[in-house]
Amino acid sequence: MNGPHKKTSSILIVAICLCAAEAQACGEVMLRSLGTMRYHAFVTRNPADILLYVGDASSNKRPPATSARLHAGLERAGHRVSVAQGPGALQQALGSRHYDVIVAFSDDMVSVEGQVAKTEREPALIPVLDSAENERQMRERFPHLVIGNLKDLLRTIEETMKALKA
Repeated sequence: MNGPHKKTSSILIVAICLCAAEAQACGEVMLRSLGTMRYHAFVTRNPADILLYVGDASSNKRPPATSARLHAGLERAGHRVSVAQGPGALQQALGSRHYDVIVAFSDDMVSVEGQVAKTEREPALIPVLDSAENERQMRERFPHLVIGNLKDLLRTIEETMKALKA
């Protein structure tokens, strides 16, 4: 190579090196974009001890609150979940440890309220409404009423736990 070609090659190499300092690898760009994306799985900031209560085991008119999907969804969000089926199991569960939240169907809340009144520290009660016919009446009694799906239940539990810690 003669002199002018060496000089041109050198300038070209220096220019490429300077531009490469600003370039980013494909993986780096992907990681940066993932940082701005929202992660859709819900993970709680305020884990709760939750008791799922099923009052009448013989009632087949509604899906059980102990379904594996509900239980797994609550645990995946970071909560500790126990199940009580029937008044005797509820009494035993409340006597053995403290729960932050009790989740039950709205028509089972009458028996839950009676049991909870006997405990030292009352947990928050979150009824799940399975029919819209008594929604207004239940909203007056229970401020944390859930009508929707697991996402609504998780949001209600999170709001309840924030209020308890405040």
